[in-house]
Amino acid sequence: MAKTFAQRLSDARLMVAGIRAHKDELAGVTLGEEQAAAMEAQFNKLRELDTLQEKLKAELKTCTAELDKQAKELDDALKDAKKRVKLTLPQSLWQEFGMSDKK
Repeated sequence: MAKTFAQRLSDARLMVAGIRAHKDELAGVTLGEEQAAAMEAQFNKLRELDTLQEKLKAELKTCTAELDKQAKELDDALKDAKKRVKLTLPQSLWQEFGMSDKK
């Protein structure tokens, strides 16, 4: 099972803390401050990207709502115009307005 984002961050935080706490014992396997710093930098970049992604999701939601609103307004305007054309002009001219209605 894939780890959640929160689990991944928690694992990274713990690993970095553990490496730093036991750097002397881990020196023999070349796991020390350099690796901890690199992991911490990746951790910070990941959090930064997550924050940006959440901001973009919020913007997308707002944009989608505006798109839906504008589309509904256009549909309403087209429906009103269609009704007025039908009431004013003969059916033979309706095709010029993109209407293929029979009535």
